[in-house]
Amino acid sequence: MFLDFASVPEVAVPRFKGGEGQALVRKFEDEQGKILILTLPAGSTIGHHVHEGSFEVMHFLSGEGVCTDDGEEVAVRAGMTHYCAVGHSHSVVNTGSEPLVILGVVPNVK
Repeated sequence: MFLDFASVPEVAVPRFKGGEGQALVRKFEDEQGKILILTLPAGSTIGHHVHEGSFEVMHFLSGEGVCTDDGEEVAVRAGMTHYCAVGHSHSVVNTGSEPLVILGVVPNVK
């Protein structure tokens, strides 16, 4: 299967996971999990949340920001990947002037 996110409608989600601003989301989802392209405009955030029942992999495609992983802040930029294991928490802030674009993968783990 191939996914062409350019053909997936973009949905604006205010206060994504309780964050500030909005996230622009293009998502594919099936019974196995979800894959998404998430764009955080300048100043927007993904709110702090815990991954219960699944993990998440976030690959940063462009832009810059700060990812807080279990309380540890790490500056992120294009080419970096963050893994948030089951039971762990994270959040993301776009600290740059350009959009922060993230490829996210969240499988359905049983």
